[in-house]
Amino acid sequence: MTAPRFINEEEFRDRVEQALRRAVDPVAGIYGPDSLMWKLNRESIGFFGGGRAALLQLAHPWVANAIDQHSQTRDDPLGRFRRTFINVFTMIYGSTDQVMRVANNVHLIHSRISGSLPEDSGAFARGSHYEANEVNAMLWVHGTLWDTQVRMHELVFAPLTRAEKEAYYQETKLFAWLFGIPDDAVPPDWGAFQEYMDSMYHSDQITARRVGREMGDMIFNFNGPIKPALKWLRVMTAYMMPERLREEFGLPPDTAMNRRIYDYGLKAVKTAYSVLPERVRFVPSYIEAQRRIAGKEHADLITQGLNLAWLGQRELVSAGV
Repeated sequence: MTAPRFINEEEFRDRVEQALRRAVDPVAGIYGPDSLMWKLNRESIGFFGGGRAALLQLAHPWVANAIDQHSQTRDDPLGRFRRTFINVFTMIYGSTDQVMRVANNVHLIHSRISGSLPEDSGAFARGSHYEANEVNAMLWVHGTLWDTQVRMHELVFAPLTRAEKEAYYQETKLFAWLFGIPDDAVPPDWGAFQEYMDSMYHSDQITARRVGREMGDMIFNFNGPIKPALKWLRVMTAYMMPERLREEFGLPPDTAMNRRIYDYGLKAVKTAYSVLPERVRFVPSYIEAQRRIAGKEHADLITQGLNLAWLGQRELVSAGV
């Protein structure tokens, strides 16, 4: 297991500045409309893979216990979901000022998070110390986002070329800088990144223990009208997970019935996405960012409504925010 490496304030500042120097322009942000980060992440199919990414993150004991001990996730799981996407979408689609504000806020929050593990968890012993601003844990969270986004895109749309994956992956390195993750910790290319992910899936650093399982159960157990959809999503997510982690999280097993649910569900998702209008298919943050670049100060009413439904606030990356 790699020794812990903690990110100090100076390193964080240097890497954020490094990312901002690569910005297309202050209004477009660090990526801009011609980037693959904008094009791939505009697809709302990313929400479909949200359960997978969240479970993979919770399989890291440091992440699971940090969320459990230092957030209101048990009382407000929807709020946790929304805050995560608010930060991610702002970093991708925000202006440089918005990106810097969110990066600083996230780093400040992480700098206050530390604790000890309440149980033995794979490579990590009970009582061992953790901190949120640690390179290896952050790299894992970072990796789950982009690995899941590519998998969801290929699952629903079409395979990406190796060149597209490589270009997309190189762009994600700017996102890593916004968390202070150093270059020498990040796999150099798409192939090395996939090797890293596969090695972590099979390592004792990734394991769903009690806290991780409890937090994972919350993802699919919101009460209300979406509960049946979450029950379906739990089955779909099970088939997107590595087999070992599927079992450790207690997800639905691979049975003939569940396989049919998955196959028919995937077909339905593909069909739906083929006919959805772009205003619904694309995440509202992408629409907001396009309006900002066009010189419009605020999101239109439809985008505000979609933002409110998905993220709990009317505007996220508009010029007036």
